[in-house]
Amino acid sequence: MKDKLSIGEFAKLRNVTTETLRHYDRIGLLKPIKIDPKTGYRYYSILQHEELGTIKELRQLGMSIDEIKKYFNNRNLKQSFNILKDKHNELRKRIKELQQLEESIGEKIKHLEDISQVSDFHDIVIKEIKEREIVTFDKSIKNEIDLGYACIELENALKEISPIVASNRYGTIRKQKDIESNKYTESVVMFLFIKDKENIDEKYIKKIPKGTYACMYYKGTIWDMEVNLQEMIEYIKKEGYRVCGDVLQIVQIDISVTDQSEEVLFEIQIPVKKY
Repeated sequence: MKDKLSIGEFAKLRNVTTETLRHYDRIGLLKPIKIDPKTGYRYYSILQHEELGTIKELRQLGMSIDEIKKYFNNRNLKQSFNILKDKHNELRKRIKELQQLEESIGEKIKHLEDISQVSDFHDIVIKEIKEREIVTFDKSIKNEIDLGYACIELENALKEISPIVASNRYGTIRKQKDIESNKYTESVVMFLFIKDKENIDEKYIKKIPKGTYACMYYKGTIWDMEVNLQEMIEYIKKEGYRVCGDVLQIVQIDISVTDQSEEVLFEIQIPVKKY
């Protein structure tokens, strides 16, 4: 049983690498008790085991080197308590973020699994859809440049983790009056479905009412809606329905998950009522 240990012996004793100990020496976190002036060999005391063990555990708690230095600076009960409490709060926040991220990824996987099974493109079906909430700034888009700025503005309004990639939350609105006047691209407005209203100005939040919708999937671009919309309007009239609200165009598969244009998928949803 000896007090003075070589760097290799001390590293093995505490299950760290010798390079870790050299790094701690260089940055002044844990200095050896002696360095042989001739050989440059570092020697540590067995009495330093507690300090190295504490450093290991603080690193496991996610503390940075600077935070650990602060922890060891004039250590006392109150300071150690406050530092650990702060780190605990940080970890709880991170755990919450990871739980939200896990939920988000699960929803994305479920969406892609479901939407990949769709094969009845251009078939029109009647669905009952629950109430939804969106955020929109009611700015008309006319081209790809307008679209790019609108997407950025909407994404910046969300305070969620990874809200857009592989999701079906983007969409556009065509006003009912424009549809009835055959002005399908007169006033196209971008929106995003929202899950969490926190930090979003209430004046930009709107409700999409629950109800009966005529729906159809199509492949193409956001601007390829007109011919499909005309087909849907004819179907709606033929089946004894009437349009009773604004038309939604929802991105189901977009460039966040594919660069194959033939895989990009949209859904048109038109609120309808029986005459």
